[in-house]
Amino acid sequence: MIESLPLFPVYVVDFVGALMTAVFSLIAFFYARRLTILQPKSVLWTYMFWFSMALVALAVSRGVGHTVRFVLLYMGLPHIWKDIAPFSGGLNTITFTSVAVLTFYYSNVRDVIDRVKDDAEALYEANLRLQSAQEALRRLNQNLEQMVEERTRELRQSEKKFRGLFEGSKDMIFFCNNKHVIEDINPSGVELLGFKSREEVIGKPFSKFFKDKKQWKMFRDEICEKGHIKDIEAELVRPDGSTRYVILTISVMKDENGNTWGCEGIGKDITKMKQVTESLIQSEKMASVGQLAAGVAHEINTPLGIILGYAQLLEEECAKNPDALESLQIIEKQTKICKRIVGDLLKFSRSSSDSDITDVDINECIKEVLAVTEHSLNMDRIYVHRNLEDNLPRIKGKKEKLRQVIINLLNNAHHAIGNEGIIGIWTEYDQDNDEIRVIIGDNGTGIPPEIQNKIFDPFFTTKSVGKGTGLGLSVSFGIIKDHGGYIEAQSPPKEKRFIDAGMETVMIIHLPVNTQL
Repeated sequence: MIESLPLFPVYVVDFVGALMTAVFSLIAFFYARRLTILQPKSVLWTYMFWFSMALVALAVSRGVGHTVRFVLLYMGLPHIWKDIAPFSGGLNTITFTSVAVLTFYYSNVRDVIDRVKDDAEALYEANLRLQSAQEALRRLNQNLEQMVEERTRELRQSEKKFRGLFEGSKDMIFFCNNKHVIEDINPSGVELLGFKSREEVIGKPFSKFFKDKKQWKMFRDEICEKGHIKDIEAELVRPDGSTRYVILTISVMKDENGNTWGCEGIGKDITKMKQVTESLIQSEKMASVGQLAAGVAHEINTPLGIILGYAQLLEEECAKNPDALESLQIIEKQTKICKRIVGDLLKFSRSSSDSDITDVDINECIKEVLAVTEHSLNMDRIYVHRNLEDNLPRIKGKKEKLRQVIINLLNNAHHAIGNEGIIGIWTEYDQDNDEIRVIIGDNGTGIPPEIQNKIFDPFFTTKSVGKGTGLGLSVSFGIIKDHGGYIEAQSPPKEKRFIDAGMETVMIIHLPVNTQL
Protein backbone atom coordinates (compact mmCIF):
# COMPACT_ATOMS: atom_id res chain seq x y z
CA MET A 1 0.00 0.00 0.00
CA ILE A 2 2.87 2.32 0.88
CA GLU A 3 4.61 1.48 -2.42
CA SER A 4 1.65 2.75 -4.41
CA LEU A 5 1.21 6.08 -2.72
CA PRO A 6 3.61 8.02 -4.93
CA LEU A 7 1.53 6.97 -8.02
CA PHE A 8 -1.73 8.26 -6.61
CA PRO A 9 -1.41 11.79 -8.03
CA VAL A 10 -0.77 10.29 -11.44
CA TYR A 11 -3.94 8.25 -11.22
CA VAL A 12 -5.88 11.28 -10.07
CA VAL A 13 -4.61 13.37 -12.95
CA ASP A 14 -5.32 10.52 -15.39
CA PHE A 15 -8.85 10.12 -14.05
CA VAL A 16 -9.55 13.85 -14.07
CA GLY A 17 -8.08 14.17 -17.58
CA ALA A 18 -10.32 11.36 -18.84
CA LEU A 19 -13.31 12.97 -17.17
CA MET A 20 -12.49 16.41 -18.63
CA THR A 21 -12.01 14.82 -22.06
CA ALA A 22 -15.50 13.34 -21.82
CA VAL A 23 -16.98 16.69 -20.71
CA PHE A 24 -15.34 18.73 -23.43
CA SER A 25 -16.15 16.06 -25.99
CA LEU A 26 -19.80 16.24 -24.96
CA ILE A 27 -19.75 20.04 -25.25
CA ALA A 28 -18.12 19.77 -28.71
CA PHE A 29 -20.67 17.10 -29.64
CA PHE A 30 -23.53 19.36 -28.50
CA TYR A 31 -22.34 22.35 -30.58
CA ALA A 32 -21.50 20.16 -33.58
CA ARG A 33 -25.00 18.72 -33.36
CA ARG A 34 -26.56 22.20 -33.34
CA LEU A 35 -24.43 23.31 -36.29
CA THR A 36 -25.36 20.15 -38.16
CA ILE A 37 -29.05 20.92 -37.59
CA LEU A 38 -28.61 24.53 -38.75
CA GLN A 39 -26.60 23.57 -41.84
CA PRO A 40 -27.31 19.89 -42.56
CA LYS A 41 -25.50 20.03 -45.93
CA SER A 42 -22.20 21.27 -44.44
CA VAL A 43 -19.55 18.54 -44.65
CA LEU A 44 -17.35 20.28 -42.03
CA TRP A 45 -20.08 20.30 -39.39
CA THR A 46 -20.95 16.71 -40.19
CA TYR A 47 -17.29 15.75 -39.79
CA MET A 48 -17.06 17.64 -36.45
CA PHE A 49 -20.23 15.94 -35.27
CA TRP A 50 -18.87 12.46 -35.90
CA PHE A 51 -15.39 13.43 -34.64
CA SER A 52 -16.89 14.76 -31.35
CA MET A 53 -19.01 11.67 -30.98
CA ALA A 54 -15.88 9.47 -31.42
CA LEU A 55 -14.01 11.57 -28.81
CA VAL A 56 -16.93 11.23 -26.40
CA ALA A 57 -16.87 7.48 -26.91
CA LEU A 58 -13.07 7.46 -26.39
CA ALA A 59 -13.31 9.67 -23.29
CA VAL A 60 -16.13 7.68 -21.75
CA SER A 61 -14.46 4.36 -22.57
CA ARG A 62 -11.08 5.48 -21.22
CA GLY A 63 -12.51 7.28 -18.20
CA VAL A 64 -14.75 4.37 -17.22
CA GLY A 65 -11.92 1.90 -17.79
CA HIS A 66 -9.49 3.89 -15.58
CA THR A 67 -12.13 4.40 -12.90
CA VAL A 68 -12.93 0.69 -12.75
CA ARG A 69 -9.21 -0.03 -12.68
CA PHE A 70 -8.64 2.35 -9.78
CA VAL A 71 -11.58 0.95 -7.86
CA LEU A 72 -10.53 -2.68 -8.39
CA LEU A 73 -6.92 -1.97 -7.48
CA TYR A 74 -7.96 0.00 -4.43
CA MET A 75 -10.21 -2.89 -3.39
CA GLY A 76 -7.37 -5.38 -3.85
CA LEU A 77 -8.89 -7.13 -6.83
CA PRO A 78 -6.27 -6.73 -9.48
CA HIS A 79 -6.99 -10.11 -10.96
CA ILE A 80 -10.45 -8.91 -12.04
CA TRP A 81 -8.93 -5.92 -13.83
CA LYS A 82 -6.59 -8.23 -15.62
CA ASP A 83 -9.58 -10.09 -16.96
CA ILE A 84 -11.42 -6.99 -18.25
CA ALA A 85 -8.39 -4.90 -19.21
CA PRO A 86 -8.15 -6.35 -22.77
CA PHE A 87 -11.74 -5.41 -23.44
CA SER A 88 -11.24 -1.88 -22.19
CA GLY A 89 -8.09 -1.55 -24.22
CA GLY A 90 -9.80 -2.92 -27.32
CA LEU A 91 -12.65 -0.44 -26.95
CA ASN A 92 -10.15 2.38 -26.57
CA THR A 93 -8.29 1.17 -29.65
CA ILE A 94 -11.51 1.12 -31.66
CA THR A 95 -12.40 4.66 -30.62
CA PHE A 96 -8.82 5.83 -31.37
CA THR A 97 -8.99 4.13 -34.74
CA SER A 98 -12.34 5.78 -35.49
CA VAL A 99 -10.89 9.20 -34.69
CA ALA A 100 -7.84 8.44 -36.82
CA VAL A 101 -9.95 7.19 -39.71
CA LEU A 102 -12.16 10.29 -39.60
CA THR A 103 -9.13 12.51 -39.51
CA PHE A 104 -7.37 10.58 -42.25
CA TYR A 105 -10.32 10.60 -44.63
CA TYR A 106 -11.35 14.18 -44.02
CA SER A 107 -8.82 15.49 -46.56
CA ASN A 108 -10.02 12.94 -49.11
CA VAL A 109 -13.61 13.90 -48.38
CA ARG A 110 -12.63 17.52 -48.88
CA ASP A 111 -11.16 16.65 -52.26
CA VAL A 112 -14.30 14.79 -53.16
CA ILE A 113 -16.34 17.70 -51.88
CA ASP A 114 -14.28 20.13 -53.93
CA ARG A 115 -14.74 18.01 -57.03
CA VAL A 116 -18.40 17.67 -56.26
CA LYS A 117 -18.53 21.40 -55.71
CA ASP A 118 -16.78 22.02 -59.03
CA ASP A 119 -19.17 19.63 -60.68
CA ALA A 120 -22.04 21.35 -58.91
CA GLU A 121 -20.82 24.74 -60.09
CA ALA A 122 -20.44 23.39 -63.63
CA LEU A 123 -23.88 21.87 -63.33
CA TYR A 124 -25.17 25.18 -62.00
CA GLU A 125 -23.62 27.06 -64.92
CA ALA A 126 -25.04 24.44 -67.29
CA ASN A 127 -28.37 24.89 -65.58
CA LEU A 128 -28.09 28.66 -66.05
CA ARG A 129 -27.27 28.14 -69.72
CA LEU A 130 -30.15 25.70 -69.98
CA GLN A 131 -32.46 28.21 -68.36
CA SER A 132 -31.20 30.87 -70.77
CA ALA A 133 -31.74 28.51 -73.70
CA GLN A 134 -35.14 27.61 -72.30
CA GLU A 135 -36.02 31.30 -72.04
CA ALA A 136 -34.82 31.84 -75.61
CA LEU A 137 -36.81 28.80 -76.70
CA ARG A 138 -39.82 30.10 -74.82
CA ARG A 139 -39.52 33.46 -76.57
CA LEU A 140 -39.01 31.70 -79.89
CA ASN A 141 -41.99 29.47 -79.18
CA GLN A 142 -44.01 32.52 -78.22
CA ASN A 143 -42.95 34.27 -81.42
CA LEU A 144 -43.66 31.08 -83.35
CA GLU A 145 -47.10 30.85 -81.82
CA GLN A 146 -47.65 34.50 -82.70
CA MET A 147 -46.40 33.87 -86.22
CA VAL A 148 -48.62 30.81 -86.54
CA GLU A 149 -51.56 32.79 -85.19
CA GLU A 150 -50.89 35.63 -87.61
CA ARG A 151 -50.48 33.17 -90.47
CA THR A 152 -53.67 31.42 -89.42
CA ARG A 153 -55.43 34.78 -89.29
CA GLU A 154 -54.12 35.64 -92.75
CA LEU A 155 -55.20 32.25 -94.09
CA ARG A 156 -58.60 32.71 -92.45
CA GLN A 157 -58.94 36.16 -93.99
CA SER A 158 -57.77 34.81 -97.34
CA GLU A 159 -60.26 31.95 -97.11
CA LYS A 160 -62.97 34.41 -96.12
CA LYS A 161 -62.15 36.61 -99.12
CA PHE A 162 -62.11 33.58 -101.42
CA ARG A 163 -65.36 32.29 -99.98
CA GLY A 164 -66.93 35.74 -100.34
CA LEU A 165 -65.73 35.94 -103.94
CA PHE A 166 -66.86 32.36 -104.59
CA GLU A 167 -70.30 32.79 -103.07
CA GLY A 168 -70.93 36.38 -104.20
CA SER A 169 -69.66 36.20 -107.76
CA LYS A 170 -72.33 36.71 -110.41
CA ASP A 171 -70.37 34.42 -112.73
CA MET A 172 -70.36 30.64 -112.45
CA ILE A 173 -67.34 29.27 -110.52
CA PHE A 174 -66.92 25.52 -110.33
CA PHE A 175 -64.41 22.78 -109.43
CA CYS A 176 -64.19 19.32 -111.01
CA ASN A 177 -62.15 16.23 -110.21
CA ASN A 178 -59.88 14.50 -112.72
CA LYS A 179 -62.92 12.71 -114.16
CA HIS A 180 -64.59 16.07 -114.92
CA VAL A 181 -67.29 15.50 -112.29
CA ILE A 182 -68.45 18.67 -110.51
CA GLU A 183 -67.31 18.71 -106.86
CA ASP A 184 -68.25 22.27 -105.93
CA ILE A 185 -70.09 25.17 -107.55
CA ASN A 186 -71.21 28.62 -106.41
CA PRO A 187 -74.87 29.79 -106.21
CA SER A 188 -74.61 31.72 -109.50
CA GLY A 189 -73.50 28.53 -111.23
CA VAL A 190 -76.40 26.60 -109.71
CA GLU A 191 -78.81 29.25 -110.99
CA LEU A 192 -77.19 29.43 -114.43
CA LEU A 193 -77.48 25.64 -114.87
CA GLY A 194 -81.16 25.79 -113.91
CA PHE A 195 -81.06 24.06 -110.51
CA LYS A 196 -82.31 25.16 -107.10
CA SER A 197 -79.61 23.80 -104.80
CA ARG A 198 -75.91 22.99 -104.95
CA GLU A 199 -76.55 19.37 -103.96
CA GLU A 200 -78.48 18.82 -107.20
CA VAL A 201 -75.42 19.79 -109.28
CA ILE A 202 -72.54 18.24 -107.30
CA GLY A 203 -71.68 14.79 -108.57
CA LYS A 204 -72.89 15.39 -112.13
CA PRO A 205 -70.44 15.18 -115.06
CA PHE A 206 -69.77 18.61 -116.54
CA SER A 207 -70.13 17.12 -120.02
CA LYS A 208 -73.83 16.48 -119.30
CA PHE A 209 -74.60 20.19 -119.67
CA PHE A 210 -73.09 20.59 -123.15
CA LYS A 211 -75.65 20.70 -125.94
CA ASP A 212 -73.02 19.76 -128.51
CA LYS A 213 -71.15 16.68 -127.28
CA LYS A 214 -68.52 17.13 -130.00
CA GLN A 215 -67.78 20.58 -128.58
CA TRP A 216 -67.28 19.03 -125.13
CA LYS A 217 -64.88 16.46 -126.56
CA MET A 218 -62.91 19.28 -128.22
CA PHE A 219 -62.83 21.19 -124.90
CA ARG A 220 -61.67 18.12 -122.98
CA ASP A 221 -58.90 17.33 -125.47
CA GLU A 222 -57.65 20.93 -125.42
CA ILE A 223 -57.66 21.01 -121.60
CA CYS A 224 -55.71 17.74 -121.45
CA GLU A 225 -53.23 18.95 -124.07
CA LYS A 226 -52.66 22.58 -123.03
CA GLY A 227 -53.75 22.50 -119.40
CA HIS A 228 -56.27 25.29 -119.92
CA ILE A 229 -58.83 26.91 -122.19
CA LYS A 230 -59.64 30.60 -122.22
CA ASP A 231 -62.73 32.56 -123.30
CA ILE A 232 -64.31 29.73 -125.28
CA GLU A 233 -68.03 30.01 -126.03
CA ALA A 234 -70.23 27.02 -125.20
CA GLU A 235 -73.96 26.34 -125.28
CA LEU A 236 -75.19 24.67 -122.08
CA VAL A 237 -78.51 22.88 -121.68
CA ARG A 238 -80.64 23.28 -118.56
CA PRO A 239 -82.98 20.61 -117.13
CA ASP A 240 -86.04 22.41 -118.56
CA GLY A 241 -84.57 22.20 -122.08
CA SER A 242 -83.61 25.87 -122.31
CA THR A 243 -80.07 26.83 -123.24
CA ARG A 244 -77.54 29.36 -122.02
CA TYR A 245 -74.56 30.69 -123.90
CA VAL A 246 -71.49 30.81 -121.64
CA ILE A 247 -67.89 31.99 -122.02
CA LEU A 248 -65.71 29.39 -120.27
CA THR A 249 -62.19 29.68 -118.87
CA ILE A 250 -60.88 26.42 -117.35
CA SER A 251 -57.48 25.51 -115.86
CA VAL A 252 -56.20 22.18 -114.55
CA MET A 253 -55.08 21.84 -110.92
CA LYS A 254 -51.96 19.86 -110.01
CA ASP A 255 -50.45 18.60 -106.76
CA GLU A 256 -46.86 19.15 -105.57
CA ASN A 257 -45.72 16.22 -107.70
CA GLY A 258 -47.20 17.68 -110.87
CA ASN A 259 -50.05 15.16 -111.06
CA THR A 260 -53.39 16.49 -112.28
CA TRP A 261 -56.16 16.00 -109.73
CA GLY A 262 -58.90 18.24 -111.11
CA CYS A 263 -59.75 21.53 -112.76
CA GLU A 264 -61.27 24.88 -111.87
CA GLY A 265 -63.31 27.09 -114.13
CA ILE A 266 -65.29 30.29 -114.52
CA GLY A 267 -68.30 30.66 -116.76
CA LYS A 268 -69.88 33.98 -117.75
CA ASP A 269 -73.46 33.99 -118.99
CA ILE A 270 -73.57 35.88 -122.30
CA THR A 271 -77.07 34.79 -123.35
CA LYS A 272 -78.57 38.28 -123.10
CA MET A 273 -75.48 39.87 -124.60
CA LYS A 274 -75.65 37.41 -127.49
CA GLN A 275 -79.32 38.19 -128.01
CA VAL A 276 -78.65 41.92 -127.92
CA THR A 277 -75.71 41.48 -130.29
CA GLU A 278 -77.83 39.50 -132.72
CA SER A 279 -80.53 42.15 -132.42
CA LEU A 280 -77.99 44.88 -133.16
CA ILE A 281 -76.70 42.94 -136.15
CA GLN A 282 -80.27 42.46 -137.32
CA SER A 283 -80.99 46.14 -136.73
CA GLU A 284 -78.00 47.18 -138.80
CA LYS A 285 -79.05 44.77 -141.52
CA MET A 286 -82.61 46.06 -141.42
CA ALA A 287 -81.44 49.67 -141.49
CA SER A 288 -79.33 49.00 -144.56
CA VAL A 289 -82.12 47.10 -146.27
CA GLY A 290 -84.56 49.83 -145.29
CA GLN A 291 -82.48 52.53 -146.95
CA LEU A 292 -82.16 50.37 -150.05
CA ALA A 293 -85.89 49.60 -149.99
CA ALA A 294 -86.79 53.27 -149.73
CA GLY A 295 -84.75 54.13 -152.79
CA VAL A 296 -86.08 51.20 -154.77
CA ALA A 297 -89.68 51.91 -153.73
CA HIS A 298 -89.50 55.53 -154.89
CA GLU A 299 -87.95 54.46 -158.19
CA ILE A 300 -90.59 51.77 -158.80
CA ASN A 301 -93.59 53.85 -157.74
CA THR A 302 -93.42 56.17 -160.74
CA PRO A 303 -93.49 53.49 -163.49
CA LEU A 304 -96.11 51.53 -161.53
CA GLY A 305 -98.32 54.61 -161.38
CA ILE A 306 -97.94 55.12 -165.11
CA ILE A 307 -98.71 51.43 -165.83
CA LEU A 308 -101.76 51.57 -163.54
CA GLY A 309 -103.00 54.82 -165.15
CA TYR A 310 -102.64 53.57 -168.73
CA ALA A 311 -104.24 50.23 -167.81
CA GLN A 312 -107.28 52.00 -166.40
CA LEU A 313 -107.53 54.23 -169.53
CA LEU A 314 -107.33 51.19 -171.79
CA GLU A 315 -110.04 49.48 -169.74
CA GLU A 316 -112.38 52.34 -170.60
CA GLU A 317 -111.54 52.08 -174.31
CA CYS A 318 -111.83 48.28 -174.35
CA ALA A 319 -115.01 48.04 -172.39
CA LYS A 320 -116.67 46.25 -175.31
CA ASN A 321 -113.79 43.77 -175.79
CA PRO A 322 -114.11 41.20 -173.01
CA ASP A 323 -110.82 39.43 -173.69
CA ALA A 324 -108.79 42.63 -173.76
CA LEU A 325 -110.68 43.97 -170.73
CA GLU A 326 -109.91 40.84 -168.73
CA SER A 327 -106.21 41.14 -169.57
CA LEU A 328 -106.17 44.81 -168.60
CA GLN A 329 -107.93 44.03 -165.31
CA ILE A 330 -105.23 41.42 -164.55
CA ILE A 331 -102.57 44.07 -165.29
CA GLU A 332 -104.38 46.53 -162.99
CA LYS A 333 -104.68 43.93 -160.19
CA GLN A 334 -101.05 42.94 -160.34
CA THR A 335 -99.96 46.56 -160.52
CA LYS A 336 -101.93 47.32 -157.37
CA ILE A 337 -100.25 44.33 -155.69
CA CYS A 338 -96.90 45.79 -156.71
CA LYS A 339 -97.92 49.19 -155.29
CA ARG A 340 -98.96 47.51 -152.05
CA ILE A 341 -95.58 45.78 -151.82
CA VAL A 342 -93.89 49.11 -152.50
CA GLY A 343 -96.06 50.66 -149.80
CA ASP A 344 -94.90 47.99 -147.35
CA LEU A 345 -91.32 48.74 -148.33
CA LEU A 346 -91.87 52.41 -147.60
CA LYS A 347 -93.46 51.57 -144.25
CA PHE A 348 -90.52 49.32 -143.51
CA SER A 349 -88.00 52.03 -144.26
CA ARG A 350 -89.88 55.03 -142.91
CA SER A 351 -88.47 56.64 -139.75
CA SER A 352 -90.59 57.33 -136.69
CA SER A 353 -92.80 60.34 -136.41
CA ASP A 354 -93.85 61.97 -133.15
CA SER A 355 -97.24 63.03 -134.48
CA ASP A 356 -99.15 59.90 -133.33
CA ILE A 357 -97.21 59.01 -130.14
CA THR A 358 -99.58 58.40 -127.21
CA ASP A 359 -99.76 56.48 -123.94
CA VAL A 360 -100.52 52.94 -125.02
CA ASP A 361 -102.19 50.23 -122.94
CA ILE A 362 -100.79 47.02 -124.41
CA ASN A 363 -103.59 44.84 -123.03
CA GLU A 364 -106.18 47.11 -124.59
CA CYS A 365 -104.29 47.07 -127.88
CA ILE A 366 -104.29 43.24 -127.89
CA LYS A 367 -108.01 43.07 -127.06
CA GLU A 368 -108.83 45.41 -129.93
CA VAL A 369 -106.84 43.25 -132.38
CA LEU A 370 -108.46 40.05 -131.11
CA ALA A 371 -111.91 41.57 -131.46
CA VAL A 372 -111.22 41.78 -135.20
CA THR A 373 -109.19 38.61 -135.83
CA GLU A 374 -110.50 36.06 -133.33
CA HIS A 375 -113.59 35.25 -135.41
CA SER A 376 -111.51 34.18 -138.41
CA LEU A 377 -109.28 32.15 -136.13
CA ASN A 378 -112.25 30.38 -134.60
CA MET A 379 -113.53 29.57 -138.07
CA ASP A 380 -110.39 27.44 -138.52
CA ARG A 381 -110.89 25.98 -135.02
CA ILE A 382 -107.95 27.94 -133.63
CA TYR A 383 -108.58 29.13 -130.08
CA VAL A 384 -106.80 31.95 -128.29
CA HIS A 385 -105.84 31.61 -124.63
CA ARG A 386 -105.27 34.97 -122.97
CA ASN A 387 -102.87 35.38 -120.04
CA LEU A 388 -102.82 39.16 -119.68
CA GLU A 389 -101.27 40.63 -116.55
CA ASP A 390 -103.40 43.27 -114.85
CA ASN A 391 -102.28 46.85 -114.19
CA LEU A 392 -99.48 46.92 -116.73
CA PRO A 393 -97.74 50.31 -116.95
CA ARG A 394 -98.48 52.29 -120.08
CA ILE A 395 -95.76 52.96 -122.63
CA LYS A 396 -95.09 55.77 -125.04
CA GLY A 397 -95.76 54.51 -128.55
CA LYS A 398 -97.80 54.44 -131.72
CA LYS A 399 -100.91 52.42 -131.12
CA GLU A 400 -101.67 51.70 -134.77
CA LYS A 401 -98.14 50.50 -135.40
CA LEU A 402 -98.24 48.21 -132.36
CA ARG A 403 -101.59 46.82 -133.55
CA GLN A 404 -99.98 46.10 -136.90
CA VAL A 405 -97.20 44.13 -135.17
CA ILE A 406 -99.69 42.04 -133.18
CA ILE A 407 -101.79 41.38 -136.30
CA ASN A 408 -98.69 40.26 -138.22
CA LEU A 409 -97.63 37.86 -135.46
CA LEU A 410 -101.16 36.45 -135.14
CA ASN A 411 -101.34 35.94 -138.90
CA ASN A 412 -97.99 34.11 -138.83
CA ALA A 413 -99.23 31.90 -135.97
CA HIS A 414 -102.44 31.24 -137.92
CA HIS A 415 -100.42 30.22 -140.99
CA ALA A 416 -98.12 27.96 -138.89
CA ILE A 417 -101.11 26.13 -137.37
CA GLY A 418 -103.39 25.91 -140.40
CA ASN A 419 -106.45 24.30 -138.87
CA GLU A 420 -107.20 23.25 -135.30
CA GLY A 421 -104.76 24.61 -132.84
CA ILE A 422 -104.00 26.95 -129.96
CA ILE A 423 -102.55 30.43 -129.87
CA GLY A 424 -101.36 31.72 -126.51
CA ILE A 425 -100.93 35.40 -125.66
CA TRP A 426 -99.09 36.50 -122.49
CA THR A 427 -98.33 39.98 -121.22
CA GLU A 428 -96.12 40.70 -118.20
CA TYR A 429 -94.07 43.43 -116.60
CA ASP A 430 -90.38 42.75 -115.92
CA GLN A 431 -89.42 45.07 -113.07
CA ASP A 432 -85.71 44.20 -113.25
CA ASN A 433 -85.42 45.42 -116.84
CA ASP A 434 -88.34 47.89 -116.61
CA GLU A 435 -89.98 46.48 -119.72
CA ILE A 436 -93.26 44.96 -120.87
CA ARG A 437 -93.10 41.64 -122.62
CA VAL A 438 -95.75 40.44 -125.06
CA ILE A 439 -95.48 36.73 -125.88
CA ILE A 440 -97.44 35.25 -128.77
CA GLY A 441 -97.07 31.49 -129.18
CA ASP A 442 -98.59 28.73 -131.24
CA ASN A 443 -98.61 24.94 -131.40
CA GLY A 444 -97.92 24.90 -135.12
CA THR A 445 -95.09 23.30 -137.03
CA GLY A 446 -92.38 25.42 -135.45
CA ILE A 447 -89.44 27.18 -137.08
CA PRO A 448 -86.66 24.93 -138.39
CA PRO A 449 -83.26 25.75 -136.80
CA GLU A 450 -81.64 26.45 -140.16
CA ILE A 451 -83.95 29.39 -140.93
CA GLN A 452 -84.37 30.93 -137.44
CA ASN A 453 -81.74 33.58 -138.14
CA LYS A 454 -83.44 34.54 -141.44
CA ILE A 455 -87.07 35.09 -140.44
CA PHE A 456 -86.63 38.86 -139.93
CA ASP A 457 -84.92 39.34 -143.29
CA PRO A 458 -86.99 41.31 -145.84
CA PHE A 459 -88.79 39.19 -148.43
CA PHE A 460 -87.96 35.95 -146.63
CA THR A 461 -91.09 33.79 -146.34
CA THR A 462 -92.07 30.17 -146.07
CA LYS A 463 -95.53 30.84 -147.49
CA SER A 464 -96.48 29.74 -150.97
CA VAL A 465 -96.41 32.18 -153.89
CA GLY A 466 -99.13 34.79 -153.68
CA LYS A 467 -99.79 34.27 -149.94
CA GLY A 468 -97.11 36.51 -148.52
CA THR A 469 -94.50 39.12 -149.38
CA GLY A 470 -91.99 38.26 -146.62
CA LEU A 471 -92.19 41.78 -145.18
CA GLY A 472 -94.50 41.16 -142.22
CA LEU A 473 -91.83 40.24 -139.66
CA SER A 474 -89.36 42.73 -141.13
CA VAL A 475 -91.85 45.58 -140.79
CA SER A 476 -92.80 44.38 -137.28
CA PHE A 477 -89.14 44.23 -136.28
CA GLY A 478 -88.63 47.80 -137.49
CA ILE A 479 -91.69 49.05 -135.61
CA ILE A 480 -90.59 47.48 -132.33
CA LYS A 481 -87.09 48.81 -132.88
CA ASP A 482 -88.54 52.32 -133.30
CA HIS A 483 -90.16 51.81 -129.88
CA GLY A 484 -86.76 51.02 -128.34
CA GLY A 485 -87.35 47.28 -128.08
CA TYR A 486 -86.73 44.09 -129.99
CA ILE A 487 -88.45 40.85 -131.01
CA GLU A 488 -87.07 37.47 -129.93
CA ALA A 489 -88.05 34.21 -131.65
CA GLN A 490 -87.81 30.89 -129.79
CA SER A 491 -88.63 27.58 -131.42
CA PRO A 492 -88.90 25.52 -129.29
CA PRO A 493 -89.51 27.84 -126.32
CA LYS A 494 -86.85 28.07 -123.60
CA GLU A 495 -89.22 28.49 -120.67
CA LYS A 496 -90.97 25.46 -119.24
CA ARG A 497 -94.33 27.24 -118.83
CA PHE A 498 -94.61 27.77 -122.59
CA ILE A 499 -93.64 24.17 -123.27
CA ASP A 500 -96.25 22.97 -120.75
CA ALA A 501 -98.82 25.14 -122.56
CA GLY A 502 -98.11 23.18 -125.76
CA MET A 503 -96.35 25.98 -127.61
CA GLU A 504 -93.93 25.02 -130.39
CA THR A 505 -92.93 28.61 -131.20
CA VAL A 506 -93.08 31.85 -129.20
CA MET A 507 -92.41 35.37 -130.42
CA ILE A 508 -91.42 37.61 -127.49
CA ILE A 509 -91.77 41.39 -127.90
CA HIS A 510 -89.65 43.43 -125.47
CA LEU A 511 -90.97 46.98 -125.02
CA PRO A 512 -89.19 49.34 -122.60
CA VAL A 513 -91.58 51.32 -120.42
CA ASN A 514 -89.57 54.54 -120.35
CA THR A 515 -88.70 54.98 -124.01
CA GLN A 516 -87.93 58.31 -125.64
CA LEU A 517 -89.26 58.01 -129.19
